[in-house]
Amino acid sequence: MALCTVNVYRYKLPSWAQFEIGRAPVYWKTMNGLPPTSGEKLKLLYNPAAAQLVPSEEFGIAFNGGFNQPIMCGGEPRAMLRKNRGKADAPIYTIQICIPKHALNLIFSFTNGVDWDGPYRLQFEVPKALKNKPIEFFNRGLADELSQEGACEQAIFPDTNIVIARCAMIGNLSKEGGDRCDLNLVLGCTDPGSHLYNPLANVDDGTCPIDLDSESED
Repeated sequence: MALCTVNVYRYKLPSWAQFEIGRAPVYWKTMNGLPPTSGEKLKLLYNPAAAQLVPSEEFGIAFNGGFNQPIMCGGEPRAMLRKNRGKADAPIYTIQICIPKHALNLIFSFTNGVDWDGPYRLQFEVPKALKNKPIEFFNRGLADELSQEGACEQAIFPDTNIVIARCAMIGNLSKEGGDRCDLNLVLGCTDPGSHLYNPLANVDDGTCPIDLDSESED
């Protein structure tokens, strides 16, 4: 019996210039500017023009992905936040990832509801204390982390200000702690480098404009 195999492309960070002009489909940012690391927060940006994926008129582009192999937290595709760049450039799309402490990689694809781009694999840095642990250690730990109710929604959630039914999807519970439903949520731009930065905001509502001058071009 023949087996159907899918090639997963290990993705490396391109320059901002390559991403912005549509020569690379995926770019990412971390809170500390370091490579994506287990236990940290990550923002993925997608330029569908690079893959000639035409956004859906209904929802644009949706993200589908999960951690490790076998993939955990795959589930249904999640709509991404559309960020317009003006009349001359096509929009890009973003989504937030709160990387679980036992996640080694993220395997993900993008879809307009009909066609797909991917899968890609983003490898995470592992804290020094865990570097020599076997793969079984990470898979068991990840399974425990994600067995909690709502854990996958807390790990991969829309970077958007659209009203959602479960407030657990709004923020990074692994860092904030507790139930975000009980917190005083203030929407706004949370990027300190943006001229629209709101120091009182604790939930990014997508109003931070993309500052092309601040990005590295290698």
